[in-house]
Amino acid sequence: FGVLPIENSSNGSVRAVYELLQEHSLTIVRSTRLCIRHELLALPGVKMEEITEIYSHPQAIGQCSRFLDGLKGVKVIPCDNTAVAAKLVAESGNKHAAAISSHPCAALYGLECVNGQIQNSDNNYTRFICVAKDPAIYAGASRVSLIIAFENKPGALYEMLSKLAALDINMTKLESCPVSGSDFEFIFFIELEADLRDPSVLAMLEEMERSCAQFHFLGHYAEV
Repeated sequence: FGVLPIENSSNGSVRAVYELLQEHSLTIVRSTRLCIRHELLALPGVKMEEITEIYSHPQAIGQCSRFLDGLKGVKVIPCDNTAVAAKLVAESGNKHAAAISSHPCAALYGLECVNGQIQNSDNNYTRFICVAKDPAIYAGASRVSLIIAFENKPGALYEMLSKLAALDINMTKLESCPVSGSDFEFIFFIELEADLRDPSVLAMLEEMERSCAQFHFLGHYAEV
C-alpha cells in the first residue's frame, strides 16, 4: 500500500497525484482527512532575520503563501516533500536556510521552530488516500472516484449530471482540469457517494464508460 495527499482544504487538489493514479493504474482503497500544522524550522539558534532561503513542498508553500508573500529578500525553493525539506536544512548546516515542515520533523532532525503561525488558515485539512496496485474493495465502501472526459458535444456534462440526480446520488466533487498539449480540452475529477452493490449504480457506471471519451475508475472505498 501507499499513502498520497490528494486534496487540501485551502490549496485545492494535488493534480500530480491524479496523473500518477492514471499513469500507474492504482486503485484507491481508503481515504482520511488530517489537520495539518506547518512550522518554519531552522537550525538551533537561528533568528528569523537571518533566513534567506526557505524549502518545502509546493502544496505547503501554497498553504503558507500569505506569510511567504510578506517576506523580503527570501528565496522560496520547492522540493519533494516537507520531510525532505527539513532533512535538507538539517544536513546542510546552513544557518540562512529554513524549511516549512511539521513539529515531528523538528524533533527528528534536530531543528527548532522559528515561527509556528505561518499557514494561511488554522482550519487546514489535507485529504490522504491509501492506494494499492491490485484493485480491491473493502467492507464499508461508500465513495466512488472517477476521472472522465466527455465527447465534445452540447449537453454532455448535463446528461451525466441528470443520471446522477435520477438515482439520487450525491456528487461530493466535480473539478475540471485542462489536458496538457490540447486546445481547451478538459478531464473531470469526480467523486460520488454511491454503492457498487446497487445494480442501478453499476449499470450507470457501465453506461458512462461506454459513452465517455475517457473513463478511469479510481476506486470504491470508505473515508475514515
